[in-house]
Amino acid sequence: MDKMAEVEISKDGELYLARITLPTGEVITLENEDFEEVLEQVANDLQERFGA
Repeated sequence: MDKMAEVEISKDGELYLARITLPTGEVITLENEDFEEVLEQVANDLQERFGA
């Protein structure tokens, strides 16, 4: 099994932060005040990178 990405989600005050780390070492940081929105941003980013 190959690791496609590592996702870390944290909260800083009212802001949710998502950090996506790719196997290449590239780090993408997303942020949103709405938890569901930040999850949707993560899903969309990963879909664009790895989706069919």
